[in-house]
Formats: sequence, C-alpha cells, structure tokens
Amino acid sequence: MKKQKHFKQLAAGAIAAILTLGTMGCANYTAPAESSGGLENSQNGAVQTEAVNPDAVPIKIANFFADNHPINLALQSVFKPMLEEKTQGRYTVEIYSNSVLGGEKEITEAAKMGTVEVAVAGVQMSDQFPKLKVLDFPWVFNDVESSYQALNTPEIMDLITSDVSSAGLLCKGFALNGVRSISNSKHPIESVEDCKGIKLRVPEVTQFVDNAKALGFNVVTMSMSEIFTALQQGVIDGQENPPTTLLTSGWYEVQDYLALTRHQITYQWLAVNKGFYEGMSEEDREIFEQCCAAYVEAVKDLYNETEEQDINTLKEKGVQVVEVDREPFREIGETVVEKYCNDYPQFQEMLNKLREMGAK
Repeated sequence: MKKQKHFKQLAAGAIAAILTLGTMGCANYTAPAESSGGLENSQNGAVQTEAVNPDAVPIKIANFFADNHPINLALQSVFKPMLEEKTQGRYTVEIYSNSVLGGEKEITEAAKMGTVEVAVAGVQMSDQFPKLKVLDFPWVFNDVESSYQALNTPEIMDLITSDVSSAGLLCKGFALNGVRSISNSKHPIESVEDCKGIKLRVPEVTQFVDNAKALGFNVVTMSMSEIFTALQQGVIDGQENPPTTLLTSGWYEVQDYLALTRHQITYQWLAVNKGFYEGMSEEDREIFEQCCAAYVEAVKDLYNETEEQDINTLKEKGVQVVEVDREPFREIGETVVEKYCNDYPQFQEMLNKLREMGAK
C-alpha cells in the first residue's frame, strides 16, 4: 500500500506540473544502436531527449495518439522522468507519438521484432488472442474505476502474457484510453434509427465491425492515422472514440455532431518486447514495472480530470453534443457480447474473471 501511495504521489505531482505549463520471440531482439538523441518535441510526433549518459540504452515507446492526449502526457511527465531517474541514467526513454512510426498494426509488429521496446497497443491482435477483446468491447465495462483496478493486477497481466508471449511480447499494464462515443458530420444521432446511412470508421477489428453493423452503420475500416483525411474527403462521415481523442486529434474540425453513447470503456495495453525485458537486470526490471504502474495510474487520473472539460471545449468549438438514451444501444451491444462469448471461450473466460474481481 505504501508503494502504491508513493506512485500516486509521483503521478499527481507530475500531472500538476504538466497541466500548469508525455509473432516473433525474444531471439529476434537485439539491443538498439546508440540513441541519436537531440530531437526536441517535433511536429512529426517524435519526442526524444539526448541521454545524459552516452552509454544509456534507449527505450523506444510508440503509440498513435496525439502529443496532448493523456496517453502521451503521462508518458512525458511520469514514465520518462521516473524511469530515467530511478535507473540513474542507465536507460533513456524516447517517445514516438502521433503515428510517427505507423498505426497500431505497425507499432505492434515493431514491438514483436524489437525495433521498438514498447508499443501502447489496442486490440489489433485480439482475433489471434481473444482474451484481449475485453479491453475494447461494447458494454463489457460500465465503470472506469472498477475495471481499471481489476485489469491492473498481476493475475490479469499474467493471463494476457500467457498468450502474447508466443508473439515475443509481455503485458505490463493497462492504460485507460477513455469512454467511446460516436461523432459524425451528417446529422445528430439521438436513436439507433439515426445510425442508418452513416459511413462510420471503425478499427480493423471484428468486434468493432460487428457492433457497428448491428447498429445499422455503413462500416469502413482504416487505421487511426487515416481518419482526419478520410473525414475531410467524405470517405467516411464519422468515427467512434473517446471525446478527448476527438478533441486532441483535431477531428472536431470536420465533425458537427457528437452522440454520448458511452458504449465502450477502452484500454490500451503496454506491449513490451520480451527479449528487451528479459535482458534487463532484476533491479531494472523491478524499476520498469514500478514505472509502468505509476504511468497507467497517471493516465487514468488525467483522463478523469479532463473528460468533462474536453466535452465542454468541443461544444465551444461548435460541436453539437447529444445525450442519448443508451439502453437501446446497450441491448444491441449485448447481443454482440453474447455472440462473442459463444464463439471465443477465452473471451468468456477473461470476462468472467474480471467480473469475479469486481469489474463492472
């Protein structure tokens, strides 16, 4: 308990500072070349800092979120300084945000290969590893705090790792992405009937496709990095993500309506290259895990602090926000949950385990 309290104090201090002014196994991992360093925060999303210790080993962390998303704010303000300080400069952290190294598929492959040490991944691999589906599935969770506490336990991380280790990856924590809702540029969505005829972008993941089709959307799959251009050009009419992502990614500039369906509480998992982790000393592995725990706590706190503010900002920027009757959306979503429980026993197993542990 004392250790957890210390992590919360570290995270809270760093957050306050930033708000007032971040299939292949371990045999394929080779230690990266010396960091090029010297890059400041740049428009291409790469965030690197020259190592104080010229012999420091770089830890490359890749994700597809904007620099000002809680996922990256917490990497910059908590994970990076904490790990570099606690390892006394033996490691330096390089953050590659905003899809600079590709979308989820590309960065997950990079983590498997060891060309990056950590990917902040979603459910791209969930058809291969169905236990991952619970991290981003309609109507699986209704409560952020209980789902966060249940997920971020050694037992659940070990259950995920038992599967993904065959791909050369380890799971070292679950960071809250947010609570997903639906935006579009055609008309307000006030009921399920209003979903018909809207071209909705969803990730290239089966449960997203199935849920959106069940609601009546015309479904288009694409990488997150393609969304803005596709919205501009009318290839798609809308997308579904947390309101914070709608704001920080700038999509609100080409979206007129936001329906607060709050249909999914969604998490990203820290996909760590197995060879990199096992190559660390026991002391540094313990420090690394401490930093992962402090990081995911900081992401949750940041998101919870800013969600309502971000929705209000979207309203100020001209987005029409609609509170919908969620029950008809839930009824449809629960048919998808039931189908996947029947089709994927591992998904059912993980869902049961999380609910036993108090997730709501």
